[in-house]
Amino acid sequence: MKSPARHHRSRGFTLLEMTLALAMTLGISAMLVGIMQQQVSFTRMLMQFRFLREEAPNINTLMTTMINKADSYRIYASTGNAKAATNAVRENGRAVRLRLRNPDGTIANAIIAFELQNGVNRLNYYYQTSATAAWPNSPSWTITSRPALVNFTNSSGILLVTMTGPDGEEITYSGNPD
Repeated sequence: MKSPARHHRSRGFTLLEMTLALAMTLGISAMLVGIMQQQVSFTRMLMQFRFLREEAPNINTLMTTMINKADSYRIYASTGNAKAATNAVRENGRAVRLRLRNPDGTIANAIIAFELQNGVNRLNYYYQTSATAAWPNSPSWTITSRPALVNFTNSSGILLVTMTGPDGEEITYSGNPD
């Protein structure tokens, strides 16, 4: 009696199957690399505008509050000029001096100044009460240390505060004392 013929099939994949699997893997990998590059670009762009998105609204609130409480203001080229109240300018100022009237009728002064301190650009706030004749040597507080440049201008009768962020983004605030 004859034994039935056995089909002996090899265990493994054919060359065509392996090529197809490799091509699919390469296609999926290429799509994943493209998606990853897009995500990195989007994250970089989002981080570039972080100053405008997060810090600028807070600065706007502070600046609006401080400037609206002032009776008057003058723009100066530097903090030293603002403290001495000499050499006022109309454009390209780095400091603005505010005259504030207290509820009891006394006068106080404040300076908002963009200056370099310890190697870091800062937008600082100095406050001088009516009881003191001298300005403090160090700022009362720092508004922000993120801008690369702050420019005070009044060429049109309205105070313009232009801030340039760390990545070159620019925002302009405008306002006048009440």
